[in-house]
Amino acid sequence: MAEKLFARNTADGLWQWRRVASDGHWSGDTFKTGDADALAQEVGGDDLPVALVVPGQWVVSTHVEIDIKDKRHFAKLLPYEMEEELIDSVEDLHMAFGPITGDSVDVLYLKSDVMNSVVADLIAANCDFRTALPDYLNLIVEDKGLTFIYEDGVVIARLGKMRGFAIEASMAPMILADLGETQKVDGPINLVAENDYDLDKLTLWLPEQWRSEAEDSPELVRNIGGLWDWIDTGSDRQPINLRSGSYSRQLPLTRWLQEWKTPLVALAAAYVIALAVTFFQYQVAKSQQKTILSQMNAVYQQAVPNGRGGDPERKLETLVKTLKGGPSGGTTNFVALLNSVAKAVKQAGNITMSSIRYTGDQRELMLNIEGSSFAELETLRGAVTAEGFAAELLRVEAKGDRHSARMKVTEVAK
Repeated sequence: MAEKLFARNTADGLWQWRRVASDGHWSGDTFKTGDADALAQEVGGDDLPVALVVPGQWVVSTHVEIDIKDKRHFAKLLPYEMEEELIDSVEDLHMAFGPITGDSVDVLYLKSDVMNSVVADLIAANCDFRTALPDYLNLIVEDKGLTFIYEDGVVIARLGKMRGFAIEASMAPMILADLGETQKVDGPINLVAENDYDLDKLTLWLPEQWRSEAEDSPELVRNIGGLWDWIDTGSDRQPINLRSGSYSRQLPLTRWLQEWKTPLVALAAAYVIALAVTFFQYQVAKSQQKTILSQMNAVYQQAVPNGRGGDPERKLETLVKTLKGGPSGGTTNFVALLNSVAKAVKQAGNITMSSIRYTGDQRELMLNIEGSSFAELETLRGAVTAEGFAAELLRVEAKGDRHSARMKVTEVAK
């Protein structure tokens, strides 16, 4: 069980609170008192969850028989099922209900503006209050009995698991006397007040049959104390909670923002610094690149005085490959191919060449040739083949009395 805080708003606008330790017992001998800021400081220091004790004079508890078939719309329909027994308009009330048992349900309700005033300080202080119950449902009851507390001119009564009330002392004689006809007593009746005088008054307000000395009369137990002595530290686990509906818990965005403000600022500053350092390094690298490129161009100009600028590294690489005999680094066969073609053309006599192109990667010679007939071109091809090379005529065309073609000459594959 985690630590938590029970907090109660008093009639003079102040707050009372008491801490519950992780073992479920009160921490400290008594409660503390202060304004909303003091309460917020107490809660905020350890980020404690708060169980709100709502003044019972404002909250009505009742048990309602229901006739609602569609339970999905139960929360919306319930207020109108109770409309006849309500004094105030349904729209002005805040309601909370417990589990549905058969055709009945326990209900708590109070005016919405009263609920607003009770929770306003806690919301403003960003307190994490998780439950809200009237003071009478927070009281300890022993052996299915009843508990009555007389304190600060108010009588607070716990009559059962989900039943109770709180009334002004001026109304107590009339209200308590009527309980003898309507309230079943199955255990001891605990009477609590700050002194014997108030205990005597509280006893006299009870129904006469409860005060008699008959054998079937309930046991009356007198206790010196107050509300905080009789709050059940586990009462916040009740199956009903006024912290529901429009008052349900919201994500504590403001509190999270405060907690993360410093880390976020630090993270943003680190990002900006990293960005500035990266940009500076980029500028340095860019400057170094320009210097290196200038040096490379100077070396290229020394090697190729008449060469054009550009990418000196690639141009030098191409030049070296060319000097070595092509991209593959091997010797070129250009001279051998050209020599064989030249001999064949000289023998043919009437053959002319308009262009010649050598491809080092494929090690092939391409020629554009013309002759007086196709047979003459074929004779040339045969002559080149006789020199030990492979020759192929491509795109043979007739142009008047002349025939043209492209001839590809390569080494014979071995």
